[in-house]
Amino acid sequence: MSFAIMTATELGLAVRKTRQSLGKSQSWLAEQIGCRRQTIGDLEAGRNVEIYTLLSILSALGKGLQIVDILPDLDNLEALFSHE
Repeated sequence: MSFAIMTATELGLAVRKTRQSLGKSQSWLAEQIGCRRQTIGDLEAGRNVEIYTLLSILSALGKGLQIVDILPDLDNLEALFSHE
């Protein structure tokens, strides 16, 4: 399932859940991308990390980044409120 992540905290939580679902530790992930374990912890806690580091982490977890519209268009909005 995919959803729009709106905050650094949500992003960190998504990374943590993904890492844990794969059975990987923060240390393993840090070793894969060549950073400190604390950097992984910082990201998972919603703290600021470099975008290069974020993309490397996502890649190591087999994930990517997609830019999506967060506001529904009129047709989708109407569908959300139809009671059919």
